[in-house]
Amino acid sequence: MNNGDILADKLDFTYKKEEGPGEVRNLVAICRNYWYLFVLSLIACLGGAFFYVQYAPNQWNILSKVIVEEDNNSPAKSLTNGLNADMASIFDMKNSADNEVKILQSRGLLKTVIADMQLNVHVYDDNGLRQHELFDEAPFTVTMDYKSDSLKLDGYKIIVTDASHYQIGKLKSDNLENATFGQPVSFDHYTVTLNKTKYFQPQGDYKLVVKTIKQTEKELSSAFAVGLDDKQATVINLQLSYNNPKRGEQVLEKLMEVYLRNNRANKIRIADSTMKFINTRLAVVGTELNNAEKTLEQYKVKNKISDINAQAKALITGADEYQGKLNDNEVQLAIANDLYKYVNDGNNPQVVPSSLITKDMAFGTAINGYNEMLLRREQLKLTLTESSNIIKNLDQQIELARLALMSSLKNYRQSLQVSLSAFKRQNATIEDKISSAPVKERIYLDYARQQSLKQDLYLFLLQKREETAISQTATLASCRVLDEAESIDEPFAPKKSLIYMIALFAGVFIPAAGLSAKEIFNIRINTKSDIEKHTNVPLLGEISRNVNRKKLLVYNDNRSIISEEIRALRTSLKYVTEKGKCNVILFTSSMSGEGKSFISLNLGNSIALSGKRVVLLELDLRKPRLLENIGVDNNYGFTNYVISSEKNAIDKLIKPSTFNDNFSFISSGPIPPNPAELLMSDKLKTLIDDLKTRFDYVIIDTAPVGMVSDALIIEEFADITFYVVRQNYTLKSQLGIVNDLHKTKKAKHLYLIVNDIEIKKNSITGYGHGYGNYGYQIPEPTSNKFSALIKRLKPVTR
Repeated sequence: MNNGDILADKLDFTYKKEEGPGEVRNLVAICRNYWYLFVLSLIACLGGAFFYVQYAPNQWNILSKVIVEEDNNSPAKSLTNGLNADMASIFDMKNSADNEVKILQSRGLLKTVIADMQLNVHVYDDNGLRQHELFDEAPFTVTMDYKSDSLKLDGYKIIVTDASHYQIGKLKSDNLENATFGQPVSFDHYTVTLNKTKYFQPQGDYKLVVKTIKQTEKELSSAFAVGLDDKQATVINLQLSYNNPKRGEQVLEKLMEVYLRNNRANKIRIADSTMKFINTRLAVVGTELNNAEKTLEQYKVKNKISDINAQAKALITGADEYQGKLNDNEVQLAIANDLYKYVNDGNNPQVVPSSLITKDMAFGTAINGYNEMLLRREQLKLTLTESSNIIKNLDQQIELARLALMSSLKNYRQSLQVSLSAFKRQNATIEDKISSAPVKERIYLDYARQQSLKQDLYLFLLQKREETAISQTATLASCRVLDEAESIDEPFAPKKSLIYMIALFAGVFIPAAGLSAKEIFNIRINTKSDIEKHTNVPLLGEISRNVNRKKLLVYNDNRSIISEEIRALRTSLKYVTEKGKCNVILFTSSMSGEGKSFISLNLGNSIALSGKRVVLLELDLRKPRLLENIGVDNNYGFTNYVISSEKNAIDKLIKPSTFNDNFSFISSGPIPPNPAELLMSDKLKTLIDDLKTRFDYVIIDTAPVGMVSDALIIEEFADITFYVVRQNYTLKSQLGIVNDLHKTKKAKHLYLIVNDIEIKKNSITGYGHGYGNYGYQIPEPTSNKFSALIKRLKPVTR
């Protein structure tokens, strides 16, 4: 057995390696199986793309350029001397071109264009299959007279009845109102007047759509793009997407016209405002200048100031002169005091220095006379004595001269003291004036500065008023059109190649995504890879779908695919069973309906046809239906045997088949209330041991192990356990039961058999054998032609 298992594992491993597909091949196979979905999806997507391209309105790009010129001579900039521009360049702030971009994108500008051109009113030609909007070639123009600002989206159908009349009414209403061209028709929010054009036709159906201004502004804003060529440049690119190139050019031209008009009006308004501001300021500054001049004048008069600089200089010069005189006076007074002391000593008369007194010539002469008498006496003393009358007379003269000199010195001293006091008073007065001069000068300078400031401001405003007056009469917009509005030659939308590519991609992607989602959410075993991913238990056989559900025994049909697959399974038994002994084969599954009874019956028949003696033991005591369906009497079976005490009960239990002499059956018998207890009876072992002596193969059909434990009770008597799974029926999670049986050794020599595989010639997915081209018949149920076609298109999911 061990050698057989090893060989079987090798066989299964080789089989998997040769046939086991990869993920990509699985995906390719699934797509090939559902080819009709891809064909239908491609037809639908490409057809939808074709109709979209045919009926979608074309879109043209209309291009234009506007240049923003720096206006350094504008009144506003002249008042600030370009300070704002300098600050913007220093701090890398946005220039005026960025502001103009925002202005061009403003809702106010777009709403003005919409109102001027009535862009919210659309006329459509409703005379053909394809409805298209009419512009300049419209047979009539529409004039709207709004009653209120609140509008809502409305549609009207217009039927021209003759050259002068038409009918108009709401699209969803059958009530049409008769109207005359050129005469207004009143509605809730506006009146409508239709006027004929040169393209007028006396009959036709048309549609009038009136949108809200807000909705039209949103649509126009989304189709209008504004941008700068370069961050350092001031050229603005304008681009408008429109469904009519000529009409789009008119809209863009109108937009630029309104923009330039608003720009010039804004400059004129700025100039007017500037002039008004200057005139107001001139009146205020003129009054302030008069007040400053009067205040300065009053201050000069009050402080006797004509030229404060010259007066200050004169004060300093006078102070120096009086200080010198004061110093001279003090020197003369000091000399006079010393001379007085010198002369006052009568006991020792001495020569008085006359050169010290320079201010009084008479006084100097008196001193010289006194000094001469003293010198004469000294000369006389050389020849005369003190008692000489001449010397005495001379002494008397000297005394009288001395007394006279002292009197003169005293008077002189008094006059000097008077002069000193006068000089001090004068000097103090000058010093007071000098000390108060800075305060007066500061106050004077404040008044003068205010007067000068007001005067400069007044002159500046006079100059700017003249400049603003000139600019008012020659105001130009700061922007100009660089390129007129012009549409491109070909429409940019719809992009046919891109739409067809998207449709082609969608035609492939949609079914692929659906199939992928189907595979992702598929919880049942579908392909061989599903088994390989969830379990390592070897796969021994694959059985195709039995088209004739009522025919349980299919092996006798030698040319059927299932017959060949049963023979392949019989051949595989050689590698997993031991020769020379009876092999007990147990069939079980996860749940009812997976085909274990069908396979056990046909495998037993196939083995019996090879000359082996086979007995099929039906031990599904809970739902026994196999032998009853093929006509075998089930009145006496295994349950009767277990409760019977007859000695020849086994011989009575075995029933030969009517279609194969080597094939026998043992039915389950009546359904017992306690099937598990009956299976645990020792009589089961006795039965199987006896059958081993009589037959080459004992095949046991048991209850599903995923639902009840009956199969695990019988497993101890089995040599091989075949676990049957069914394509698109067995849950992937139920393979966990197989893994548990294999891992815990609850089932010895466990092998898988896949049942009910849909027949398909493509074998990429791991299932399907292509026997239809090798002499084997593929039975199909009879049906009508439509069902046959659907059956032929129906894919096989592997």
